[in-house]
Amino acid sequence: MQIENLFNVKDSVIMITGASRGIGKGLALELGLMGAKIVLISRDQNNLLGTAQELETKGITTLAISTDVTDSDQVKSAVDQVVERFGRIDGLINSAGVVGLQPIAEFDEALWDQVMAVNLKGTFLTCKWVGAQMLKQKGGKIINISSVRGLQGRRNDAAYAPSKGAVNLLTKSLAIEWAEDNINVNAIAPTFTLTDINRDLLANEEASNWVLSRIPKKRLGQIEDLVGSVIFLLSPASDFVTGHILYVDGGWTAA
Repeated sequence: MQIENLFNVKDSVIMITGASRGIGKGLALELGLMGAKIVLISRDQNNLLGTAQELETKGITTLAISTDVTDSDQVKSAVDQVVERFGRIDGLINSAGVVGLQPIAEFDEALWDQVMAVNLKGTFLTCKWVGAQMLKQKGGKIINISSVRGLQGRRNDAAYAPSKGAVNLLTKSLAIEWAEDNINVNAIAPTFTLTDINRDLLANEEASNWVLSRIPKKRLGQIEDLVGSVIFLLSPASDFVTGHILYVDGGWTAA
């Protein structure tokens, strides 16, 4: 296979959750510029429509569907709409996520439920319904956005780190179950990446200095750092790669 075809995502239908901002939005733009057809999924309708308009002005084929990924009926409906419009779903990126940090002995149960609902249940439901479509079409690529926190715990984190650890094992379980059906399921685990989800934390000088001290590359991650890994895992180049957690972390987990 020629190299330009090996990493080709042109005309692929890629569904991205959490696509109204942050990593999801950034990946949507980059993949769209490479010729993919982008389905934007988010419950934040205002930002969702703004993102859709931004992509469309760049000539990217876009479908925006306001969806709460923790609601099974809404996720199924979104998948049905994508199939009605494009006839298939070639790739899924689960990027929807929330963070909640509190002293564990005082951790609010409602916050714990919210983090688990979005990060874990939302990933499960989207994989379930998109996977059902991929089983019908006999193939597809799924990428779950995990975190270095799926491997390591930290103070004040009774929810986010456990949720990402569970996403890692969900990824492996799905990969095993669907391997013979030509559905590849992998995860990408970034380190601290400068997005809205952690901007307040990184604005704290002490916290920012600690983060940088833990990254051998001595800089924060950028959304652009994830693009190559995503293209690899969505393209024919990764056809024999499944059940893998790819750490894009500047050396964080090696240190």
